[in-house]
Amino acid sequence: MANKVLNVVLMCAGKSSRLGLNLPKVILPINGKSLLERTIKTLQNLKPKKIILVVGFKKDLVIDLIKSLNFRNIYIVEQKKQLGTGDAVKKAISKVDLNSQLLVLNGDTPFVDLDTIKRSIRDFNKKNLDLNFATTKPRDPFGYGRIFRSKNRKIERIIEEKDCNDEQREINEVNSGLYLFKTSSLKKFLPEMPKRNGSEYYLTDLIEIFSRNNKKITTTQVKDDRRFLNINTIDDYRKAHELDKIFFYEECIKKNILLKDPFSIVIDEDVNISKDVSIGPNVQITGESIIKEGVVIEGNCLINSSKIGSKTLIKPFVSIDNSVVGNDCQLGPFSNLRPDSIISDQVKIGNYVEIKKSNIGNKSKIPHLSYIGDTDMGSKVNIGAGSITCNYDGFDKHKTTIEDEVFVGSNTMMVAPVTLGKKSTTGAGTVLSKNLSENTLGITRVKEKQIPNWNRKPKIKK
Repeated sequence: MANKVLNVVLMCAGKSSRLGLNLPKVILPINGKSLLERTIKTLQNLKPKKIILVVGFKKDLVIDLIKSLNFRNIYIVEQKKQLGTGDAVKKAISKVDLNSQLLVLNGDTPFVDLDTIKRSIRDFNKKNLDLNFATTKPRDPFGYGRIFRSKNRKIERIIEEKDCNDEQREINEVNSGLYLFKTSSLKKFLPEMPKRNGSEYYLTDLIEIFSRNNKKITTTQVKDDRRFLNINTIDDYRKAHELDKIFFYEECIKKNILLKDPFSIVIDEDVNISKDVSIGPNVQITGESIIKEGVVIEGNCLINSSKIGSKTLIKPFVSIDNSVVGNDCQLGPFSNLRPDSIISDQVKIGNYVEIKKSNIGNKSKIPHLSYIGDTDMGSKVNIGAGSITCNYDGFDKHKTTIEDEVFVGSNTMMVAPVTLGKKSTTGAGTVLSKNLSENTLGITRVKEKQIPNWNRKPKIKK
């Protein structure tokens, strides 16, 4: 039985010269998230004992990025000269646990999925292998190393594109760049790697060395070759952005999530979306947001690090930041939920309403043109148009409490700190600066005065 301790070597030393950028390739973003972050987040699901990053070109940029991400069990090894993938593993091998299985990956293949890696590990363990590597059969194998097998299908070697003759280029099974080694075997044969072009060491040469020494080798077949897109050129980088959205779109289809305009929608990897959700155009959902079953987001909305309850309708031009929205609510259009807002079930937040750091109780309504800040609001409250909580006195923020079934008339100013008791009412135009008791009408209104036969002064042209 193979040892279950997993170490990982992630090769991150390369620069993006063919991309025309003077940067380490692994720090480049795809739809806002770097290649490095994407790969390590996938790897963390495997709970490896060590992830060893081989850094080189502008290493400080890679190290600074990895520090900012706060991942655990990360070890850094420097490859001062880029002498090939084999040399990168040579630099890392001293950090690898002897009694382990070692996963080796390229840092510029950000779409390698967890399922593929797990299948490779299962194959490796089940057959107690010395080496397993992933292969795929793309429509166009150009640029990839070809898998050369004997007549009885034994794996003999990988032949790089530039070393292939015309017959070998017809082979359509190619190397995907995902390897699993028994570490003891790898350490034994690493010194046998030949120098290529007088300086470089190719990791792929180990396949021939292991085969020649009758080590146990198999491959894991990967049907979806898109998962192993190497980002080497500007065209690859463009494809990566498109693929990222396509992969997300395909996952949505499986969960009956309707994306009305997929390529205008930006949704972070960490977002959790339940089934039967509908998302309109130009929507951004970021952070660790949760969108529950049956939510409808009509379009042009921004949701960041927030939870949206089931069957809630979010109309256009709504912004929700670090807040919680309950079930069966209606928000917008043009609503703004600022951080620390908690909206209970069956609440209506209408157009041009801003909520800040407030709790809104079940079945309450704030239909339009209102500001509610630093407020605890009960259930079945109705807030009239143009009403605001005056929570800031120029020095400090103060709290407003609105108890159950309060009716706030239009254009009411609630000067905090103030409490409106249960089932109390304010008249339109009221400025309320004192607590209002239960079942009480509060009203501040000067007596209306009408002057008949009054004419406005004529305008005088200057």
